[in-house]
Amino acid sequence: MKSKLLGSILLVAGSSIGGGMLAMPITSAGVGFIGISLLLITIWFAMCYTALLMVQVYRYNTPDDGFDTLTKKYLGSVGNNTAGISLLFLIYALTAAYISGGGSLLTAQLHQWLSPDLDSRWGALLFTLIFGGVVAISTQWVDWFSRILFLIKIVFLLLLLVILLPYVRQGNLLQLPLEQGLIFTAIPVVFTSFGFHGSIPSIVKYLNGDERKLQQAFVFGSLLPLFIYLLWQFVVLGSFDQSTFMGLLQHNMGLEGLIVSIREMSQTPLIRDAFNIFAATALGTSFLGVSLGLFDYFMDWTRSKKNLNNRFTVSLLTFVPPLIFVLFYPQGFILALGYAAIAGVVLALLIPTFLFVKAMQYHQVKIPVWQYAILGFLVVLAVVIIGSQLWVALF
Repeated sequence: MKSKLLGSILLVAGSSIGGGMLAMPITSAGVGFIGISLLLITIWFAMCYTALLMVQVYRYNTPDDGFDTLTKKYLGSVGNNTAGISLLFLIYALTAAYISGGGSLLTAQLHQWLSPDLDSRWGALLFTLIFGGVVAISTQWVDWFSRILFLIKIVFLLLLLVILLPYVRQGNLLQLPLEQGLIFTAIPVVFTSFGFHGSIPSIVKYLNGDERKLQQAFVFGSLLPLFIYLLWQFVVLGSFDQSTFMGLLQHNMGLEGLIVSIREMSQTPLIRDAFNIFAATALGTSFLGVSLGLFDYFMDWTRSKKNLNNRFTVSLLTFVPPLIFVLFYPQGFILALGYAAIAGVVLALLIPTFLFVKAMQYHQVKIPVWQYAILGFLVVLAVVIIGSQLWVALF
């Protein structure tokens, strides 16, 4: 069980540390280190707390019950359909973002190894076949691969931190937001950087509903990304003057902009290779975590027996739609992450909150007043995040 607990912690952390972390400095460049740190801590608390709410709900249910079963039981058809649509939209969007990012990195390597004229869509297809195949086999395989990739990811993250640390300046860390509205552009991406909730039923099943182990998995599994995010923001935002960083990002969009910015600042070729390996493993672990949640949701939804044919069918449902999106919108990395935030708010904040309240009422368990205050805060935060994404989309 200790081995499974460690695997679950790394699965939670690995699901979070991925595309959102890579996009975070891009969207928060004009916000400043102090502002983004406060935002990270606030959203971490909300996401960790709702995961613990789900653990309390599972106290009265079996570990095999998925989101579809729980929402149907406690929230009725409306809540069940809302949760289902939100889960599909969120994980499809996140999966598409990770296929887009991972496919871009893989395509760059294929151009070096094979031919510069190779169609860029081959990278996305190969990335999906490799990592989607791991998810389709079993949760145990996802656990093993996540551990290996997570270890590689941490090693190269530490290497990046060591390379960038000498460039950190106190003045850069103390800079205030360049514009008041910039904080709203960062909120959706920061929120999706803690996107592990789709994997909660899979982890509950994997740990056989052990409440203590589940609490440890979600607390430590979410604290690890928070600590890493703060370090990452410290070295990246501390190494750049805001105006210079914003200027570089305007000329080079997406991941390439971050790579170019770091390379020009550090003047060392090692940084590009280290960042590419870190980015690839980060996208890989996130893809494994979020797509596992969708895969198990379809298994629960279809009530299929876990034979080869059914797992193949569920695999098609899980991976084909986001792959099609990436093939038609190959540069949709940031776009997919941004719109994932709206569905993520419903799935990770609103559904667990209302599911907990309804479950406690159903089982006649009294909710303390202080807990109602926290639940109210979660609802307010959900409204703010949705409003931020709509503001970004419209303005």
